[in-house]
Amino acid sequence: MLNEIERRALEMLLAGEDDLFAVLRSQLKAALVARRDLSGGGFFTYLSVPSHLPRAHGHKRLVLGDLYAEVAGLQHPAGFLLFVTDGTLDVLECFTVDDQWPETATVHRHYYVHPSAPGSASLVETKERDLRWALRDAV
Repeated sequence: MLNEIERRALEMLLAGEDDLFAVLRSQLKAALVARRDLSGGGFFTYLSVPSHLPRAHGHKRLVLGDLYAEVAGLQHPAGFLLFVTDGTLDVLECFTVDDQWPETATVHRHYYVHPSAPGSASLVETKERDLRWALRDAV
């Protein structure tokens, strides 16, 4: 079962009016946690999606990574990456620059980011999700 941090991050990463997100949201409803790994300042949650559910055809590899959060016990924000493989939810990664993930982590606030300027690697908070940028690497 997804914990609250995983569930909320996945809901936000799959939010938006896009056919791709609709298919992935249907997978999320039935997805199971296959395993969890802590990795220093973050974690990996591996998902298992029943084979009878629709796949997001035409998307061999996709990484959604426009979500960050303020987490109690962390000095710096945490970022989230959702890996979609062969049109199927695969792995949720949470990363930080802090040394250790808090034992009892609580998210104070989630927010979307996008580049501070076109082509910039610097990310800034945005009031509305920039779906075009979020889906920039969809292949």
